Amino acid sequence: MTLILWGLGAIISYGGATAFIELGLMYRKNGGTMRFLAHGFPRPKIIFAYLFAWVMVMCIRPGAIAANGPVIGKYWLYAAGASHTDGWQARGVGFGCITFVTAINIFSAKWSLRLINLLTVVKIIVLLIIVISGIVAAAGGINIEKNDNWSRGFTGTSKDAHSYASALTKVFWAYDGFTNLVYSLGELRKPERNLPWSIGGSVVIVGFLYIMANVAFFFVVPLDVAINSEEILAAEFTYRVFGHSVGRVALPVFIGLSVLGAICAQTYGVSRLLDSANEVGFVPYGHHICGNNKKLGTPVYSLVIMYGLTMIYLLAPPPGKVFDLLVDFVQWSTWLFYGLTAAGAIVLRFTKPQHSLRSFKSFHPLNILFIIFCIYITIFPFVPPKGGSTDAPYPYYLSPLLGVITTVAGLVPWYFRMVWWPKKSGVDLVAWVKEEADGPVSEDPIKDDSLELDTKA
Repeated sequence: MTLILWGLGAIISYGGATAFIELGLMYRKNGGTMRFLAHGFPRPKIIFAYLFAWVMVMCIRPGAIAANGPVIGKYWLYAAGASHTDGWQARGVGFGCITFVTAINIFSAKWSLRLINLLTVVKIIVLLIIVISGIVAAAGGINIEKNDNWSRGFTGTSKDAHSYASALTKVFWAYDGFTNLVYSLGELRKPERNLPWSIGGSVVIVGFLYIMANVAFFFVVPLDVAINSEEILAAEFTYRVFGHSVGRVALPVFIGLSVLGAICAQTYGVSRLLDSANEVGFVPYGHHICGNNKKLGTPVYSLVIMYGLTMIYLLAPPPGKVFDLLVDFVQWSTWLFYGLTAAGAIVLRFTKPQHSLRSFKSFHPLNILFIIFCIYITIFPFVPPKGGSTDAPYPYYLSPLLGVITTVAGLVPWYFRMVWWPKKSGVDLVAWVKEEADGPVSEDPIKDDSLELDTKA
């Protein structure tokens, strides 16, 4: 069943990726999903776009970065031979890695992109090593302990809808990277050629490697060991295949570096989203906290804000299954809005059939499949698991409930910024949607009306 879920994850993610490609070519400015939702659902007062920007900045990206930080710590502590690879030690390593990445992003956008590209190569190489060595082990070329994973078939497979929703949440967490590029579309050269290959091609390649890596894990790591390994399963695999020096020390370090690459991409993208939210008028007094620093040419204050929020998510939760808590928490809002984005691509095909920049058309049946699964993993986490509880030290509904609360909480700033403030000041904060509707527009940002009103007063 694990392989089936990973295969489904690849197909479904590709269906979503094609919608993002279509929309990315239509609206080629920084902001990505925020802009797509504004055009797909402009009424009332681009509420979905605002709520997405709210949850993306307040929980999705800082929570995701905070969840990945301790994973790096677990791999590197495993490589160092530590007896305990979780708890505050792992968080300490995560703290250092997140601080390093933020500093790089602050001092140089060019070096940030170089680091992202380098660590992406590291990730692909690590996956290839796992896949190839797994094939060699299956063929008998490596002496490993035999297991009965394949003979078990579907024995022990859960029939619980809640369990499948939880499993798919983890699978989609791994595939989520296909959206990172859309937040910096304004900086992408030759988008007609590069966007489809970058997003669609990455889902196909990574999907294949993920599936083959799981095949390799099945050949090498006994099922009970794999379950207990949790996030460091890949390190357990390399140790059994390559031995101590390479498998327990060297490769886990590089696996940790591949996770660091995810943090780099997430940090780079969300800082651009915050600047884009300011550009369209979502951020009051945004000229004080958004925009590039004149000397460094990077969004310093946006990065500092995201760093502070990330530290709250990293350090505030109690020790324990913080990874699962944060993943499930941020995923609820993530896939709610990704599903709405794919629905928006379908809506725009009918409301804007002659859009001048639509040079790519997604396949609607795949888009619909993506939407159905987004609905599934936002509803079924609330369905009680078999037996009424899980082995987690918190209620099964806590993570998705936190996602709902964070999203709904965004209605308060949305009302004051998008409804109350325009009535009071006379500023139209949705005019940019009409201007961008059918093609390229000026890059001039919306004036900071909060400052303008203060001046009149």
